[in-house]
Amino acid sequence: MNTLLIFVIRLILGLVFGILLIRVFRPEWGLFHGVITGLVLVALAYAMRYFKTSKAGKKGSL
Repeated sequence: MNTLLIFVIRLILGLVFGILLIRVFRPEWGLFHGVITGLVLVALAYAMRYFKTSKAGKKGSL
């Protein structure tokens, strides 16, 4: 799959789940907080992918 398509899918799903999480656990917070939570979820997904691939690369060099 194209990396741009993967990014768009992750962004949409992250925003949807972020808004749902905020609506379930903090209903008094607004839509803005849900969007921020979704962006954090997407950033964490890319960070986890980065650390997973960097550990795999270092493992072979030992």
